[in-house]
Amino acid sequence: MLEFSKILFVTDMDTSPGPLAATLLKHYLPLEQVNIDSRGLAVLFPEPMNPKTVAIAASKGLDINRTSIQLEPEDFGQDVLSRKQAVYDDYAEAVNVYTLTEYINEAGSIVNPDGGELADYAKMYETLDNIIQKLANKLKESKYKN
Repeated sequence: MLEFSKILFVTDMDTSPGPLAATLLKHYLPLEQVNIDSRGLAVLFPEPMNPKTVAIAASKGLDINRTSIQLEPEDFGQDVLSRKQAVYDDYAEAVNVYTLTEYINEAGSIVNPDGGELADYAKMYETLDNIIQKLANKLKESKYKN
């Protein structure tokens, strides 16, 4: 069993990199019993995924056909790993909150290409795919240390 029972990727709107990261991690951890999802900090109503993100994911054989979901206080817990992005400021319940690169001990960040060209979304995909593979490996390694 993994160290966390739930992994959340938190972004502003939950319409592009967060859902893509969740989909990628599910792809790399298909046999693990962990709830992997994403949430948004400012989701006023459910919105569809960014069509360019959906197109890039589909070209890689991944389906992210869903709508955005607002982050809620009950999404946190001791066994929940969350992606950090202004979470601690707004949620007193937040624990185990990291940036993706922080958790895998790397520098840098993921650029949201919102409004960019399809090639910008492809670059985001490649960056996320690389980071998520490392995250999946780290989670699997921690499983055997416990």
